[in-house]
Amino acid sequence: MITASVNFFENNIKADLTCREREIQDNLNKVGVITPISQIPLNNALTLQVHLYPNDEVGKMVYDIVDFDKDTLGNVQRLCRHIYCFNQQNAQRFVEMLENGTITSVSQGIATAQRLREKSAQVR
Repeated sequence: MITASVNFFENNIKADLTCREREIQDNLNKVGVITPISQIPLNNALTLQVHLYPNDEVGKMVYDIVDFDKDTLGNVQRLCRHIYCFNQQNAQRFVEMLENGTITSVSQGIATAQRLREKSAQVR
């Protein structure tokens, strides 16, 4: 979906954003980044540089709705994780919403993903 490259001074990590938040946070801590993933900006204005690289079509669609001035690494990771954990039906429905422009922001994507997962849980 999306890989993040995080540079902090001389240290660099790459993270698959479908991983659990804790795993990414642990790897960031190992290179000296103590800022919570939910607070890491994407605007690269500080010594912490974040670059996102889509790995497939869904990753490209998610990348296209990222607001690099407002979104955080944690929000993009959370959206990617939601999509990764979808069942086939919800994944297809979500991709259709991305394609037709129903979902236009990361926060809207997270809220939509949560609603889809809740509806699936109620059906069981």
